[in-house]
Amino acid sequence: MNAAVLLERVSAGYGKTTVLDQLDVIIAEHSFVIVTGSNGSGKSTLLKVICGVLAIHDGEARVLDISLTNPNGRRSVRRNIGYVSQIQHEPKIALTVIESVLLGRWGSSFSWLKRSNEQDMEKAEDALRLTGALDLASRDIRSLSGGQRQKVTLARALARSPSLLLMDEPTTYLDPEAKSDFMHLIRRLHESLQFTAIIVTHEPIERKRSDRLFSMRQGKLFELTGEQRSHLWDR
Repeated sequence: MNAAVLLERVSAGYGKTTVLDQLDVIIAEHSFVIVTGSNGSGKSTLLKVICGVLAIHDGEARVLDISLTNPNGRRSVRRNIGYVSQIQHEPKIALTVIESVLLGRWGSSFSWLKRSNEQDMEKAEDALRLTGALDLASRDIRSLSGGQRQKVTLARALARSPSLLLMDEPTTYLDPEAKSDFMHLIRRLHESLQFTAIIVTHEPIERKRSDRLFSMRQGKLFELTGEQRSHLWDR
């Protein structure tokens, strides 16, 4: 099976501070991966490297068979990646839900020099339908509950039909029922759409549903198997 993500001896960080230290990992296409670890362990930095936002200092990085060692490669790979961040408490900009989701097409279909078209709107509506939020399309995003807003954030990521979906603490600040509903939705969409999914979290989400589970410590990834998976949050 082809690799969606291939990192070999990758080091990356900010200025003179190294966060990822000689990291190695191969993630197969269509897999569902969870990366856990404490705050500051390097989880978010890992996602920034994978989506081409942060350049690496050393090593080899390929995502969706595109090299990330040059700016053109990093720009190219971002067109095929959807990104879901943790929920924003109070959105400041007055946008309808459909307008917010349509922004997910930015950079892959339209930009400053090219307006959105009917196909972009259809993609946005399809994404809302997939997440069960189409009935919210005309609502002001500021009026939504946390769980509803996170479904809209997911729809925005799906609107660009990504091959790879990255999620950074997607269930933080959601209540227990909303956390469970969101993870079931992600898993169902993964199975039907066959994208590669990588979730980073410090929370005890449903790790047993992942194909692979990693723990990040001091800028390195350690895969957890067998009893390690079962006891990860039992301490």
